[in-house]
Amino acid sequence: MKSTAIKGFHTVEFFRAVKEKMAKATEGMSLPEQREYWKQMREGKMELA
Repeated sequence: MKSTAIKGFHTVEFFRAVKEKMAKATEGMSLPEQREYWKQMREGKMELA
């Protein structure tokens, strides 16, 4: 079996960082605000900073 792993890339660390960015981006938002925010993210109108 051939490995396709990228050296220096750690999946768990990457997704933990993404999760933290998502939490910071939606901190203090109400549920309707969060829904609108994620809708815009899905539509590609904004990116996770």
